[in-house]
Amino acid sequence: MAEFDPRSLKPDREGVLRVDDGTLLPWQQFGAGPAVVLANGIGVRWPGLAHQIETLRARRRVVCWDYRGMGPSRLGRPDADVSMGRQAQDAISLLDHLSIDHAILAGWSMGVQVSLEVLRRRPERVAGFVALLGAYGRPFRNAFPAPVARATEGLFALALRFPALAQRPLDLAVALPGLAFAVLSRAVFVGQDVDRRVFDDNVRWVRETDRRVYLRTMLELAEHDASDVLAGIRCPALIVCGERDHLTPPSVARRMAETIPGAEYLEFAGATHFGLFERVWELDARLAAFVDRVWGGA
Repeated sequence: MAEFDPRSLKPDREGVLRVDDGTLLPWQQFGAGPAVVLANGIGVRWPGLAHQIETLRARRRVVCWDYRGMGPSRLGRPDADVSMGRQAQDAISLLDHLSIDHAILAGWSMGVQVSLEVLRRRPERVAGFVALLGAYGRPFRNAFPAPVARATEGLFALALRFPALAQRPLDLAVALPGLAFAVLSRAVFVGQDVDRRVFDDNVRWVRETDRRVYLRTMLELAEHDASDVLAGIRCPALIVCGERDHLTPPSVARRMAETIPGAEYLEFAGATHFGLFERVWELDARLAAFVDRVWGGA
């Protein structure tokens, strides 16, 4: 069997949804049948989840969208709300637009927090919940000692005041991808066994995102807390983490799995925050099994 090229994947349908504040949300759909909605990481577009889409599209309808102000999305106004709650309302609006009554929500990184906010607002529309290397809220404070967390959040706030400074490292990473990868992998931000095609594209998409929108969204993500939602989740849940994920560490994932009634827990040895592209075949097999179990082979 030929190796799958993630850059060859194309949507079966796509469009643009204008939501109530005038923001334009591009969306993409693959396959048919019961829906799996994929909520991406901050600044990343749907091809970043190409491996997971390819696995699920043969027997399910997979839906993605671009977060407000990211990728080709355009905010209705410069100061538009970019909170996790607003992102969740966008997801609900997309479900309405596509006439999807129930869906499995699978979120990566920031997408976990967005999915939890959908569960807060419309739990009856969520058939299953998958947390892929993400947190239930306040990720920096849960991952790092308090002084480091405060410094990290302060750094993003400073970058928002001087966005050009934040742009320079990203420009360098895109211009010299080999050097950038060497530095990031040595810092255990990403693993040596990652699919470099997907990782390099993710870096490029983050670079092309408006700095102010990205940083405002990051600060909203840092302040968001959905810990009160966990115990009330009644749908099937799968919590996935990486042993070497320093951004959303196993301790956070275990807490999530222990609090959600009946949740499954899966930890990949040696995987980082980019475990989706490092443990592709293992993760996709478990994800497909979870989706099939929720939908009963529909």
